[in-house]
Amino acid sequence: MVFASGGLFDLVTGLPLHPLIVHAVVIMIPLALVMLIAALVLPRARRVLGVLAALFSLVGAVSAWIAEQSGEALENRVGYPGEHAELGEIVTPLAIALFVLTTVWALSSRSKKPSAVIVRRLSAIAALSVGVAAVVFTVLAGHSGAAATWEGRVVAQPSVSAIAHTV
Repeated sequence: MVFASGGLFDLVTGLPLHPLIVHAVVIMIPLALVMLIAALVLPRARRVLGVLAALFSLVGAVSAWIAEQSGEALENRVGYPGEHAELGEIVTPLAIALFVLTTVWALSSRSKKPSAVIVRRLSAIAALSVGVAAVVFTVLAGHSGAAATWEGRVVAQPSVSAIAHTV
């Protein structure tokens, strides 16, 4: 990849990194939650699904952090996006917490010690709660970013010139 001189999180081949990386966040955080739920309800597949949940939550957390950094770089180019930035800043700590709690749950699920049962149950409840919050804030941040970008630019009926280009 070729990064512009504005910094590592600014431009990639002349395009802002932010709208590219947010797609990883939008996919990985919900996928991590789905894997965690599946691991909790499917005991036979728990080992594999727990690893996948932890892996997806790690990728989601790293992607959320990169999205936040690249969002700040984009903000320097286009101005403050308001609510989108505020919502996006909440996603990163939630995604990191989801990773930590999912990993604690996955590791405690492998232990047979009686003390691990308490850790396993508490971390599962916490991971589920944080995971739901992370998905909600990811959706809210994504929607506000899309609205800020596209609202007023996309019309209900295609223009005559747009129809002519498709024929």
